[in-house]
Amino acid sequence: MHRLFIKKLYKNTTIMDKKRYRRKKKLNSAYKSILAIKNKVPKIIFRAKNLVVTLKNKNQLEKWLSLYPEGTYTINN
Repeated sequence: MHRLFIKKLYKNTTIMDKKRYRRKKKLNSAYKSILAIKNKVPKIIFRAKNLVVTLKNKNQLEKWLSLYPEGTYTINN
């Protein structure tokens, strides 16, 4: 069908008129949350030879120390 006829055919339907996309808003909020995670200071930083790992709790630290006993760590408050 020609697009003018299609336009007239679907002119009375309000479904397409009511439908609005909010992709840009969701993308912006997702980007802001990603930046917040990246800029957050990690609690524990574990360093070994050619390896840097950010950890959240001491249980994770114990596991990494058992794997790499020569590693060092710093705890941020």
